Amino acid sequence: MQRRKPKLAAPTASTSASQLQLFAVVAPGLEEVTAAELKALPGLSAITTTVGGVEFCGDLAALYRANLHLRTASRVLLRLATLRAVHFPELRTQVTQLPWRRFAHGPVRVTLAVTARHCRLYHSGAIAERVLAGMQDAGVVVLEPQADGASDAPELHLVIRGEQDLFTISLDTSGELLHKRGYRSEDTGAPLRETLAAGLCHLAGYCRDAVTPQSLPEPLFDPMCGSGTLVIEAALWAMRRAPGRDRKFAFMRWPDFQAPLWQTTYAQAVAAERPLPPGLFFASDLSPEAIGTARRNAERAGVLAAIHFHCGDVRTATLPPQPSGLLLCNPPYGVRLTDPRLHRLYQALGKLLRGRPQWRLAVFTSARQLAAALPQPLLEIPIRNGGLRTALYLSQTAPLQPARPPELSA
Repeated sequence: MQRRKPKLAAPTASTSASQLQLFAVVAPGLEEVTAAELKALPGLSAITTTVGGVEFCGDLAALYRANLHLRTASRVLLRLATLRAVHFPELRTQVTQLPWRRFAHGPVRVTLAVTARHCRLYHSGAIAERVLAGMQDAGVVVLEPQADGASDAPELHLVIRGEQDLFTISLDTSGELLHKRGYRSEDTGAPLRETLAAGLCHLAGYCRDAVTPQSLPEPLFDPMCGSGTLVIEAALWAMRRAPGRDRKFAFMRWPDFQAPLWQTTYAQAVAAERPLPPGLFFASDLSPEAIGTARRNAERAGVLAAIHFHCGDVRTATLPPQPSGLLLCNPPYGVRLTDPRLHRLYQALGKLLRGRPQWRLAVFTSARQLAAALPQPLLEIPIRNGGLRTALYLSQTAPLQPARPPELSA
């Protein structure tokens, strides 16, 4: 029987000129936001949105930039190959032919996420077993989780998606999920992911006027800040600070990791940062403990000096004195939507904007009934947050324009 050769989705050369097929994993509803981020980065091409992510092409520098700069993606995958297989030995043989030496030169831990739809090979556990066997046939030393030294070995996380007997094998390049920026070691319960917070800023039109080095973003106020994620992400964006600046990535442990290329990419990101004057970011919360947590998170993120925190009740709060700005928040919505206290809370947000027509409102919630207490008219943007149907409700007092990260030189 003639062996079927796998269709490679990425070249085997390790030079930075090699074009790689990449995929940014995104929460449903944020695909266009991530696509806009990718279009602002140099060296990327063929940017195409699909449900739950954005496909794009680029070289190693583009892979490094995407991990370093993307604010709204969960992880960046490298497409290794698309294989057609209807028998398990066939799958194992084709997996053996993939360029595993590019990613493992010694013992590694391997984790797999497998799904298969409309495939003759449908058992996810059996598929994972054959993929691991194929890697071992290729000479990869796969450690058992309990083996000595396993916790210190590099991890290869593979994502395998089967559809109509075609299996796309992808390698995670990010490591820890990209929302883990490194600054939020504390939260106040039910935290908003950093990637979603950044996406909400974008969808609310934040930073739309701050795309040149001379311009500044509009003031932003979160009157129910919790652990501070929304205002911190907004400040990081306005400072043009790369969200991945203070963390490590999985690609750094690959044999073909190019340290000089990474150092150049990193230095470009640091050079693009800018200081911010006070008076642009404001945050409050009823809980003194929440304010303490938010301040410590902001300090770890390097933006504490840019944010004015204070403890206060949204029902008695006032907007900052700036003539215009954005009120952006993620208020509680709870299970008991008929609780009058929640309705009063949402009504208080509307009262904050009375007499201040140049201030815009953006509220993220899963409760349409509660959103009805906000000033009308509202634009509703659906977003899937885990398994929960949520939406961002926007006042239409100003035209929305796509916010974007800073342009970087190639």
